[in-house]
Amino acid sequence: MQGPAARIGASVNSPRNGVPAAALNQVLSEVIDDVLDVRQAHRRVPETHALHAELDQLFDDLRGWARLLADQDQALGLSPLASVPTAAGRKPPHSWHGAASDEEVRRIIGEDLDQLGHYLAAALAEHQDDQVQAALAEMQRGLLIHQRALSEP
Repeated sequence: MQGPAARIGASVNSPRNGVPAAALNQVLSEVIDDVLDVRQAHRRVPETHALHAELDQLFDDLRGWARLLADQDQALGLSPLASVPTAAGRKPPHSWHGAASDEEVRRIIGEDLDQLGHYLAAALAEHQDDQVQAALAEMQRGLLIHQRALSEP
């Protein structure tokens, strides 16, 4: 087991092992980590800030992507919960103690989304299934929109 500073997703099979299901589950694990982080970040941004609304939308999209990935796993005959811990069994990847500036939230969540982008690219490169490719491509488009929005103060 890895130390507390390690991201939960790091313990899931690496996408480099050549098994497309592992790459898909790595993306799912990263999405679940990001849901936890965005939830914590959302609490630190005042409702009057534009960033709060962006975090609302990102949270909704991440939850939708988690469902989409779980559905893809099931369509492939896999059980996502057999290899990916649920949100209830995880700690948020960042501690988020005390107040955080909008800039700090943008930086941390931006890093999370960059990591998710790497896992998405790896999964897209490995999967040949058209339905999985379409789902991952949809996620990638949405991810780019959120990355742009977070980079604008």
